Amino acid sequence: MKEKGRGIAAAALLVAACSGPAATTTTQADAPSDTPGSTTTAIITTTQPVVSVDATFSLGTIVFGEQGRVEVINTGSQAGNVHGHWIAIHPFYLELPSAIIEVGESVTIAFDPATSPNALVQAAGLLPHPGASNGEVGLYANGNFGDPAAIRDYVEWGAGGHFRSTVAEAAGIWDPERIVTTSGDEGGLVPIAGEPPQLLGPDLSPLPAEA
Repeated sequence: MKEKGRGIAAAALLVAACSGPAATTTTQADAPSDTPGSTTTAIITTTQPVVSVDATFSLGTIVFGEQGRVEVINTGSQAGNVHGHWIAIHPFYLELPSAIIEVGESVTIAFDPATSPNALVQAAGLLPHPGASNGEVGLYANGNFGDPAAIRDYVEWGAGGHFRSTVAEAAGIWDPERIVTTSGDEGGLVPIAGEPPQLLGPDLSPLPAEA
């Protein structure tokens, strides 16, 4: 499947400073590596220092809807910089800016600044908000979205066969028979209490919608 890339408008992102070599934060409308001929639009060119420290980043809570959010948790044994990781909600992809995340802590990518004013990234207009009926979110260590070696975490819900599921399957981190079952009335997905991120299955469970 090929999709035509699209440019999107964006506002500046807030970033956290730390020591190390400089890098830039960007967002784009489709993958440069596995979608030949797509249009890539650089949105952010703010120089930020980068620290390379061993850390493991995984998807955390995903809240559906226009006021929703996606969280990324450091589930490793050391603090690390989340810069260079990408959130993938096909056909849009958003690179995370520089921020040191302590072990067990998370950063938020928000879709509504009014409900999440302190989010690391305000993603309204940059990413499509996840819907309750079905969807997918991927977390990549770099922008090679078709490369199984680049994907770090993945979840799909409501139905299987989403665009990036084949990459997660090839990476050995996703089993298409173990999608998260939703009815369309859920408020989001939350990490399963007491369970670390696991391979070949979801480590997120449905979150009931608020009354």
